[in-house]
Amino acid sequence: MVATAINTLLGGLRTRLVQPPDLAIATAYFNPGGFSLLADELEQVGRVRLLLGAEPVQDQPQIRPLNRNAKKRRGRNRSAPAPEIRRALEGHQRSLHQDRDLVGFTREADARERRLVAWLREHPGVEVRRYEQGFLHGKAFLVETDTTGVIAGSSNFTYAGLARNNELNLGHYQPHVVEQVLDWFDQQWAAAAPYDLAALYEARWQPHQPWHVFLRMLHELYGADLEEDTHGDSRLGLTRFQADGVWRARRILQRRRGVLIADEVGLGKTFLAGELIHEAVFERRQKVLIIAPATLRDATWRPFLREHNLAAVECVSFEELVAHIEDAGSHNSALQDPDQYAMVVVDEAHALRNDSTKRAAAVRRLLAGSVAKDLVELTATPVNNSLDDLHNLISYFATNDAEFADVGIPSLRAYFNRASALHPDDLSPEHLFDVLDEVAVRRTRRFVKNHYVGDEVFINGKKREISFPTCRVQRIDYNLDELLPGIFEELATALGADTVDGTATGVILERLGAVLTMARYVPSRFKRRGAAEQYEAQNAGLLRSNLLKRFESSAQAFEKTVGKMVESHALFLEALESGMVLTGKALGEWGDFASEDIEEFLDSADSPENVSSTDGYDIGRLREAVEADLALLQQFRTKVQTVDIHNDPKVAGLLEQLATIAREAEEEGIGADDIRNKRKVLIFTYFSDTADYLDRAVKHAITVDDRLSAYRDRVVLVKGGDKAGRGDAITGFAPMTAGTGTEEDHYDIIVATDTLAEGVNLQQARHIINYDLPWNPMRLVQRHGRIDRIGSPHTEVFMRCFFPDEGLDAVLRLEERLQRKLKQAAASIGQDTVLPDVAAVERVITDTREQIDRLRREESVLFSDEGNSSLSGEEYRRQLANELQTPHVKDTALGLPWGSGSGFRRPGADPGFVFCARIGDHPKPWLRYVPMNRNLTVQVNPGEEAAVVVDDILSCLAQATPPSATAEPVLDEWMYQAAFDAWEVAQEDILAQWMRQTDPLNLSPKVPKAMRDASALVRDHGSFLEKQEELARRLNAPYAPRIQREIRWTLADQHKTDKEKVRALHEFAESNGLTPPPRVQPLPPAEKEDIHLVCWIAITPSE
Repeated sequence: MVATAINTLLGGLRTRLVQPPDLAIATAYFNPGGFSLLADELEQVGRVRLLLGAEPVQDQPQIRPLNRNAKKRRGRNRSAPAPEIRRALEGHQRSLHQDRDLVGFTREADARERRLVAWLREHPGVEVRRYEQGFLHGKAFLVETDTTGVIAGSSNFTYAGLARNNELNLGHYQPHVVEQVLDWFDQQWAAAAPYDLAALYEARWQPHQPWHVFLRMLHELYGADLEEDTHGDSRLGLTRFQADGVWRARRILQRRRGVLIADEVGLGKTFLAGELIHEAVFERRQKVLIIAPATLRDATWRPFLREHNLAAVECVSFEELVAHIEDAGSHNSALQDPDQYAMVVVDEAHALRNDSTKRAAAVRRLLAGSVAKDLVELTATPVNNSLDDLHNLISYFATNDAEFADVGIPSLRAYFNRASALHPDDLSPEHLFDVLDEVAVRRTRRFVKNHYVGDEVFINGKKREISFPTCRVQRIDYNLDELLPGIFEELATALGADTVDGTATGVILERLGAVLTMARYVPSRFKRRGAAEQYEAQNAGLLRSNLLKRFESSAQAFEKTVGKMVESHALFLEALESGMVLTGKALGEWGDFASEDIEEFLDSADSPENVSSTDGYDIGRLREAVEADLALLQQFRTKVQTVDIHNDPKVAGLLEQLATIAREAEEEGIGADDIRNKRKVLIFTYFSDTADYLDRAVKHAITVDDRLSAYRDRVVLVKGGDKAGRGDAITGFAPMTAGTGTEEDHYDIIVATDTLAEGVNLQQARHIINYDLPWNPMRLVQRHGRIDRIGSPHTEVFMRCFFPDEGLDAVLRLEERLQRKLKQAAASIGQDTVLPDVAAVERVITDTREQIDRLRREESVLFSDEGNSSLSGEEYRRQLANELQTPHVKDTALGLPWGSGSGFRRPGADPGFVFCARIGDHPKPWLRYVPMNRNLTVQVNPGEEAAVVVDDILSCLAQATPPSATAEPVLDEWMYQAAFDAWEVAQEDILAQWMRQTDPLNLSPKVPKAMRDASALVRDHGSFLEKQEELARRLNAPYAPRIQREIRWTLADQHKTDKEKVRALHEFAESNGLTPPPRVQPLPPAEKEDIHLVCWIAITPSE
């Protein structure tokens, strides 16, 4: 009604007067919506004076100060506005900005804004000022021409003030009244300052640098983190990047009670954990338990704890944990009662990636109980074989599948399943960015180099700038068939390279005598009734794969294993003659070929405890198959026994490398110490038998080859079973980095299994030789981290890898076939786990082959992190923090109006847009990437009408990242207009996801049937319990598959009564700490108009 009255007044004057009328407007607030209501008339008037000002704050009753002089401020600038006026003006400015930001991002809103700016800039009589000497409470629309009239009252020059609010305004047309109002206006106008209102709205369309828009997106995501990022003094003298990591870890612990510290090898994860331990022990007076491999317990953790006044903190090995968890808290146990610990730190936590091992069960038992514990997991390689590794590590502290419902992940298991399904042959953790950013601290060398330039660290008491050596990968070729021509083809045939039989049962009955049937290890295949035991089939597949790997490793390792199998087969045949079948047992962690479980399995396969009667077996066929295998195994053993350290071409290649290393050290070294450090070598192998073989070979060679004389009496062997001498070997090899610096330097060569691949600081050396093919490249990453660390005295380190050059493809093809058969065997029964405590370890051979090929080409990408996925938002957080240190960059990025956009060119890309939005006052930003067709229409999913919209944060940020911080904006009119269509699609998608989360039914996690049945059983038969309903609620929640499995077994136990089952469920819930997640509160309903575009980036393909 107000707008109608003003328009009527102005329109009437226009038709009556020769000259357009002049207009004066006083208002506190203004927005384009208000202008649009009067635009048709305003564009036709004469002179327009628009006066803005701040309204006074609400009056508050105050006690009058009796001593007025006591409140006087000394030295105050009398011309400056009073503090309350200054605050009001600041609030007024914010309000104008907010009105501008809420205009919206549509073609219609854009047109309204442009019309306003054109009026402000181009109309010859328009002038805007702001009254800043005091408050401006009056609102008036005054026609100056002939003092025609004035409309005054409560209406601001806004859409709401002119059309929607319940306002009171009066029109006056008496000349003397109008003259008085005009005098008042002229006085305020004369005291007011010019105000560029047009610039306020033009700011959205300025050619913003894409880098500044990208930083604004990052600030929406991580700005709150930076505001809370306050570090206290480090107790352990951490570097800046380590202190930042501790802050992040602490914040995650507070939120999730668990954190995964996954910094790359060599960045000092021990110090991050040490700082958290120090806080727990000294600030909170809590008890902490550290679990680590025995090598790290003795060589790393115990010295570290002593050095930092933490000697009272308990540290046990995984083996000690398993051995003592049952009697924890007793006098003879190495462990206190689990409820005494408030924090548990697990080093090399990837050792827990299989959740069906004894050590995994022991850790779960430790974490359970009535006292909640913080869990700190340290590992540089959280993904070894499949994404399940990562899921299992998270599940130790996020036991409930709905743990992350509060961040839009209602089911952790489903989230991982979707990620795995994206690339079944090439899994990557980058698809898990959203959940990993909630639980992980992950920084790389590149990250530290880029964002912490000049950061310093204390090394051996001296301050040094952080630096890392450059990694050089070198290939060592050898010929598999050089000594025993044709043997690999024979082995490939024997392992089933050319057969299709045996997929489901593990037994191959084609070509007896040429192909190993593995019947001795799968006797159930020969039962007259019933199916073959699946775990036996998996054992057979594992043995085939293990034979291949041991053959590639060394003749010694292969001969040892074949010899054990020959003895086992002979004993099996003797047992058959006595009417017994030796059945064996399941491998504890099948698929983990590098463990010594294979050897233990072969030793235990002939145990008299694992026998059954021959009744029910087809003994004739079983005997025939085992006899054929025995003969074939004896042939292989006889052939490889001709190979020894004197004629082995692979050993010869190793000795040549050692001679080269010794010569280069002499040529390049400066002084005796530097020469010695430059010739230090770690020789790694997967297998103990190969380690023994190489130890003999090297020690013999250095006595007869003068080129190796510098190594005489300076070689040491370290294997898994040699715990007593391991510490002396480590400090004797690298006293400057693994010891205190005072120990004697005894060794220049260590021959080791992977017992030394984790956690020890051996950067005094600069060479590693990998004697076996890198079947699991993550093992090489762990090994490489022993020498490529902060504090290395070398500018370069060398990673040498052996390759059977002529036969590499054949070896890899055979392993791929064997792994595929293992997967098919598991799939044939429709599950991955066939026995309690026996879990499958899936290996992605496609990805492994690609990494092996890169190593073969002497590329160091595996160790330089250039090919690694970021596991968290650390890169983006630090990027943002560093950029905002520059005041101009900070002011520009954070001062961007809502709706601001920019763009850049990207070669080979489809056109597309990334949008960052806010919903009402909700603190979470929403990112969407909308890819476009080349004709700038929105892409649609094939066979569907739904537009393609990508909502995961990492993909959106990856698309939005400009080519560089100096990239010029590229945004033509076609792309600008297409942005409106893309935003409408993104806005609809955001609204749909928001509305799904307003329904409590959508937020309730899907409870598996086993848990629902258990809860119902407790409600029906648990009246004897003190907290019956509480237990029912605890069980009625989604838990990990392992827990569901245990619950199903309990429910299916036919030997228990219902009451006994309830009692068992109660004990299980208590011992495993089953706790349902807190109920996720549904979001309040929202409308499309509540979704506001903060900023956007357009990706234009290069022409």
